[in-house]
Amino acid sequence: MSAIEELKGAGKKEAFHRAAESNTHAFSFAVPDIEAPSGRINCSLAKTDSCSATILVIRKGYKTPHHYHPNQEGIWLVLKGCVRFYSGEYDNPSGEFGPLEGILQPENSRYWFETAGDEEAWLLQIAGYPKGKDKARRIAVDKDRAPSEGGVRADMAIRAAQ
Repeated sequence: MSAIEELKGAGKKEAFHRAAESNTHAFSFAVPDIEAPSGRINCSLAKTDSCSATILVIRKGYKTPHHYHPNQEGIWLVLKGCVRFYSGEYDNPSGEFGPLEGILQPENSRYWFETAGDEEAWLLQIAGYPKGKDKARRIAVDKDRAPSEGGVRADMAIRAAQ
């Protein structure tokens, strides 16, 4: 039995809230000064077992593989540049999105995206994991047409000293 489970009444409620609040943290985004051989940097802003927020810095010419995610829903918002999304079949464009435009990709929907235009793009991804992040997967749809894979990772979280 955990220490919180042993408590009763107001003490238990206070311990419950303090435990949750101990994981609160701020974040700040700046493009990291690191090499990105694939053309993509995944800048992790925040994450829990049920959701995450990441900014992808994607260089001109970057393309994701055609894939889908069991147990992951994604909301994508372009912050800078232009990104073209494709849904379902490989050559089925969903749209081209500029700053403050985006798309929702439901769990198990096939998709891929690429930069469009002459500059790098910044793409905010908010992902939800209905059964927990550890059960999320990335499944390739067409391994013969798989362009650039994922990217290097950078943690943008600002955590208080413990």
